[in-house]
Amino acid sequence: MGEGYFIALSEHFAKPHQKEKMLLLAKVEKFAAEAILPLLSKYELVPRDSRLLKEIGKKGLTKVGHFSWDEFINDIYINFPKYLVEFAELERMAPESDIEMLKILTDHEVAAIEFAKLEREGNTNSIDPLVQYMEN
Repeated sequence: MGEGYFIALSEHFAKPHQKEKMLLLAKVEKFAAEAILPLLSKYELVPRDSRLLKEIGKKGLTKVGHFSWDEFINDIYINFPKYLVEFAELERMAPESDIEMLKILTDHEVAAIEFAKLEREGNTNSIDPLVQYMEN
């Protein structure tokens, strides 16, 4: 869903650097989702169709489509930490053998929050946490 959400946002925000950053966040979402596919297989879970997930993600634009760029970045910075709580709970319940893979989900959220923090500060290297996340 996250990939579709950020792709929709890349079409919403007009400035090229904003589009590029949203597409990079979409790649981060896809990277995280693909990284945990072995867990889905392990537990015999079937992911939803990717087209459906992208459509669901696009619908998320209705909640933030009226935001300016700065308002949207603030929304990430303020609201995305709640996902860290959910991922921590998932890790707490998981067997030790799954923790490393689940941390990939946690780390993608940390990278997005750090991106938003740097973007709010006007840091020209705000995408670094996103790039580094996918390199690790």
